[in-house]
Amino acid sequence: MEFAYLDESGDLGGKGSKYLVLTLLCTHRKQDIIKVIRETKQRLLSNNKCSRWLSRHGGEIKFYGFPDKTLLKHTLKKPSNIEMNVYFMCFRKDGKNVGKEIKVSIVSDLFEYIFEHSDKKRIDKVIADIDFFNKEKSNHFLLQEYNICPAELEGQEDKKKGACKTECKFILLDPETYESLKKEQDKMIITIEHQNSKLHEELQAIDLISGTIFMRYENENKEYIELLEKTKINLKGEIYAKT
Repeated sequence: MEFAYLDESGDLGGKGSKYLVLTLLCTHRKQDIIKVIRETKQRLLSNNKCSRWLSRHGGEIKFYGFPDKTLLKHTLKKPSNIEMNVYFMCFRKDGKNVGKEIKVSIVSDLFEYIFEHSDKKRIDKVIADIDFFNKEKSNHFLLQEYNICPAELEGQEDKKKGACKTECKFILLDPETYESLKKEQDKMIITIEHQNSKLHEELQAIDLISGTIFMRYENENKEYIELLEKTKINLKGEIYAKT
């Protein structure tokens, strides 16, 4: 069974970070990821300073402020034998606030990117932190596929009509529409279910991974992401171009 987890790094304010990174992890080796995070917590607890940091965060591991850089690097190297796919969208804010509309658009494009770069693999449910979308319990995105047929070429002697191609787009469903569509087997709907990250080591793992990607773009610091690139993690993503 494939599990999927979603996280973000950066902030939503126009005067904060330069970038907002949304990262999604897919793996069938959930227990291996949990084991890595629990081992890291045990090592943090063995040091008084690190133990206090962990306590202040309610026992939750976060990339931001991680108190032991050597241990952080060691943890990032751990997935060397864990097969997982990591996809991300990096949004350049250009001083803009990131409201829900923009965030929905980035998530939609992230799902589309994954769909196109994973042989159209189906993802049914994604776990995200409890406040990912204004603390709503869940959100649902529907895949819409449609054909685009280019108009006849102008200004050429041999006007030819281009071949039609199929495009896909994920749209956010309102609760009523979701209820009317959820039982239709031919519909591809991705549900984002919100959980408390303090209770899910998998969400803490994706926070670390998302933090390394954020550092790569926000601070042009490749120190951490290069550790991931040497593991079995299949890392794919791009700068989000739309505004």
